[in-house]
Amino acid sequence: MKFAAIDIGSNAVRLIFINVYETPAGPQFIKDAMYRVALRLGEEAFLKGKISKAKEEELISTMKAFKHLISVHKPVQIMACATSAMRDAKNAKELVTKVFKKTGIDIKIITGQKEAELILSNHVEKFQLHENKDYLYIDVGGGSTELILLSKGKLVDKWSFNIGTLRMTLDKIKDKHWKELDVWLDHFKGKYKSLKGIGSGGNINTIQKHFVKRKEPEVHYSDLALTLKSLENLSVDERILKFGFRPDRADVIVPAAKIFMHIMHRLNIDTLFVPKVGLGDGMIHLMYDKMSQGKKLK
Repeated sequence: MKFAAIDIGSNAVRLIFINVYETPAGPQFIKDAMYRVALRLGEEAFLKGKISKAKEEELISTMKAFKHLISVHKPVQIMACATSAMRDAKNAKELVTKVFKKTGIDIKIITGQKEAELILSNHVEKFQLHENKDYLYIDVGGGSTELILLSKGKLVDKWSFNIGTLRMTLDKIKDKHWKELDVWLDHFKGKYKSLKGIGSGGNINTIQKHFVKRKEPEVHYSDLALTLKSLENLSVDERILKFGFRPDRADVIVPAAKIFMHIMHRLNIDTLFVPKVGLGDGMIHLMYDKMSQGKKLK
């Protein structure tokens, strides 16, 4: 069976289709297709506090295109969630209503905590990870960073912080946000020896692809340092031409590396496992879990 998820982020809007195959070993989730549009809703939400009429039309046009793709793929269920940029935009609820009237797509504006819960729905503790180890899941997005601490396969704590790559590029992260992050991190400092990281988001996937020569799906702290050394002194155009980055990746990849490094340094984490799953995958896991249990989505 096929599921669809729409992730309306601060930097880009994504539509993902995943087929779920039920096997004796459990359900297998196989990506079928993914479509991405770099709308950058966060540029307006973080700077102006609202989404402009022109950007509204771009989002509505994107949702209409997604609606056509959904009609072709015919998923059994669809879920659409909007995150940090829409949380900050004063006219977000009005825009959600317009999208629903014109496309029938029901967008849920979710809290940072709910975003973390959906990411956790990926069951990353089952991704080749040792059941007796401790892990910090770090999801760095354009508008926020979600942190989830897992110990021996169980949730210890989760939180969302208004620290994201696009906010950082726009100089819209306040000192209090960094302090809030550090207080949360320091609460666990020293309590979990040999803590490992799990990294997600388009930036860490790109870093793993371009700056890691090993075959393992990992990014070490030294790989992030190499990323900064290779990119920080290049202009956005130079990054695009040298590495083939998309324009909306070329300007936020350096802030992403810095955010990951800040968190890893604070908790003495040397290695990130990179499973290449994110919010959209989590939405689909949630839909499948509820369908298999006979529950209704809220």
